Amino acid sequence: MPEPSDARNPVPPIQEVVADVPGWQKVRPRIPDTQQRRTLERRRNIRQIVFGVQDGILTTLGIITGVGVAEGERAAVFISGFLALLAGALSMGVGEYLGRKAEREVVQATIDMEKREMAEDPQGEFTEQVAYYKLKGFSAQEAEMIVKRLTQMPEIYLYEMVRDEFGIDPREADDTSLRPPFAMGLSFGAGSLVPILAFMLPISMFGASLTSLLFAIVGLFCVGYYAGTLSERNPIGKGIEVMLYGCVVFVISYLAGHYVPPLFGHAPVAVGG
Repeated sequence: MPEPSDARNPVPPIQEVVADVPGWQKVRPRIPDTQQRRTLERRRNIRQIVFGVQDGILTTLGIITGVGVAEGERAAVFISGFLALLAGALSMGVGEYLGRKAEREVVQATIDMEKREMAEDPQGEFTEQVAYYKLKGFSAQEAEMIVKRLTQMPEIYLYEMVRDEFGIDPREADDTSLRPPFAMGLSFGAGSLVPILAFMLPISMFGASLTSLLFAIVGLFCVGYYAGTLSERNPIGKGIEVMLYGCVVFVISYLAGHYVPPLFGHAPVAVGG
């Protein structure tokens, strides 16, 4: 059989390409699932946890030490802090849900487009997939044999086409789990509580402000440490990394609040105290 050098040099027509398989237009991409993959998917929620906790800590810390402490009353701290917690948790959770929904729709649109191309030009798609397998190191004969076999399993053939051409996992279009949005929202809420807790202690407002900052630093370190245990990295090093990034963000926010408003004729904003 002539060797297809790339996707633009079609091989001679073959029989029973995917368009000839009854009902293939209704198939969905499929690949064998494993317990290891499902475990990894759960661990990947660490993204939402780290993002949510860090954002919750830093956002709420800035609000309660800036707006709340400026009033000099614990009631102002609690009101501003819990309002930030509620609004932030809802916003982060809904934002994560809508973002993932939009991503699923993009992936599904890509799958549908690939189906249309397979229906309109099955021979061209066959040749294209042969070219991808040749790029992976298979000979022309081996690549054509593999793709011929795939055409008899349309759901896997479609998975291979989408994965090789676009570099995406088609299973993302079916992932409607609410775990990531809840993880994001609850993580933000948990992070927001960290600096607020200091003001529940029977100490002065100044002491509570310093304790709140200390709690925030410890909280950032803890979430980084947890992320390190899941990624098999040095947990202490990962904790220090997240803590330092958080401190940099807080310092920049403080400097911006102190020096930028005077440029526009306003008094400095007490972000961070």
